[in-house]
Amino acid sequence: MTKKMLRTTRGSQGFTLVEMIGVLAIIAILMALLLPKVFSLIGASNARSLAAAVRTFETSIVNYYADIGSLYPLNIAGTPVQEGSGNSATATSLPARLTLNSSDALNVGTGSWPRFRGPYLEKFNSANPPGLGITMTMPSVSANNFGTAPLFTHRNFDLDGDNDNDIANGSQVTYLFVDDVTQSQFEEIDGIIDSGVGSSPAQRRVRGRVKWQPGGGGQLRIYLASQ
Repeated sequence: MTKKMLRTTRGSQGFTLVEMIGVLAIIAILMALLLPKVFSLIGASNARSLAAAVRTFETSIVNYYADIGSLYPLNIAGTPVQEGSGNSATATSLPARLTLNSSDALNVGTGSWPRFRGPYLEKFNSANPPGLGITMTMPSVSANNFGTAPLFTHRNFDLDGDNDNDIANGSQVTYLFVDDVTQSQFEEIDGIIDSGVGSSPAQRRVRGRVKWQPGGGGQLRIYLASQ
């Protein structure tokens, strides 16, 4: 009886130190294999969130244009005026106007305000981009550098990927500007919106509807509309 009890006790002592080290090593290997995949899935999900928001922004701008006949935000007098900050905290920015209710006191019957039937967009918070980045703005400005090779800094876009800016100088153009976007995040969103535009990484950075530059933590411009 004593020998049997000793065998039972010895058999239930659990893992030895060597066995524990082996288990931890296996867990570490599995984590190393799985974590990149997890981060990749998170990145893809964030890119899809931004892409979905871009489609919502485009729809709101189309509806706004149908009423006002301009991509520029209305000033107090009801005149469309270009506004470069695109910050939702600026009352005269396009995103602030798109989220404005038509019953607001500004809608007093002057200029183009009688045609304003907002809100065209439920929300736009420059300090809280959907999915990617730390800030976002929606400038609505006059296009420049038409017919030249595209650069990130141009207020223009090579929409067909032929290495020429396609929006005529002086035309109205609206785009989304997102700060703090890494190259891998750019590649995710570019693959959704601009798949197949550009045959090299350098071309994909400036051609199509999505442009990116590494400065400032990584900056993104996404074409929304032009007129």
